[in-house]
Amino acid sequence: MVAKRLEYPTLSIIAALAVLLVVATGKTAVAQIEAPPGPGPGHETVQHATSGAVTTGKLQFRQYCAPCHGMDGTGDGPVADTLKKKPANLTLLSKNNGGKFPYDHVYNMISGKEVVASHGTREMPIWGLVFSRSKMPGAPGRTEAQVKQKIETIISYIESIQAQ
Repeated sequence: MVAKRLEYPTLSIIAALAVLLVVATGKTAVAQIEAPPGPGPGHETVQHATSGAVTTGKLQFRQYCAPCHGMDGTGDGPVADTLKKKPANLTLLSKNNGGKFPYDHVYNMISGKEVVASHGTREMPIWGLVFSRSKMPGAPGRTEAQVKQKIETIISYIESIQAQ
């Protein structure tokens, strides 16, 4: 018997289910674990991404972000229609911020440090919490520096897809 290779829609469904599982189980952990610290208040970080960081960030973006934000970051991922609020079009962040990429805001949204109460409950997973956990049961979690690096790699990719 020849094994059938998984096709993109099947992988998308698996990724969507994984995201929903994280959202469903992660809400109770939010009160117990703080998000890793991001840039300090008022601290604007200029990112100069290397092509390696962008490539790695693209792979991580596809794994963690694309189910909601879509492969191209425009907010049309396979689970976008199931959400109460349409995911942000991540290609317009700079354009909507006067031509400047809002690094701190993006970092804080991904890490979970920033939550806008007026928007109701947060459907986006708090990736800072997810990234801090170990993949192996009983093993120590990732350090703050490792979590920050993972988030910054994803941000490098998001910055690279900004509309001109």
